[in-house]
Amino acid sequence: MLVITRKNGQKIMINDNIEITIVEARNGVCKVAIQADKDVKIYREEIYLQIKLANLIGKNTNISSVDSVSNLIKDGTKLNDKITPDEKVNEEEIVVEENQTKKNSIRINKKNG
Repeated sequence: MLVITRKNGQKIMINDNIEITIVEARNGVCKVAIQADKDVKIYREEIYLQIKLANLIGKNTNISSVDSVSNLIKDGTKLNDKITPDEKVNEEEIVVEENQTKKNSIRINKKNG
């Protein structure tokens, strides 16, 4: 990994077609502007991981799995990615991808009663 120190208004060039400008950096927050060709896909990390997870699930999904999820939803089961600590739910975690630093998973709240 390359770490570069830049001040507000300074730029970083990647190849000949990507220009990153530091718009503002203060209080631990950095705003950047990225100029690139339209065919270059640029995502925030959390969006990129959601896309990657959806693609992985889609690749490994068969008709019976889709039917199972459809039936869960029809029965009132909620797919939930945020559960507060005070919630008491019967849930199942499906781990889609895991390594030493990150774990991508989906939590499914099963309908109680």
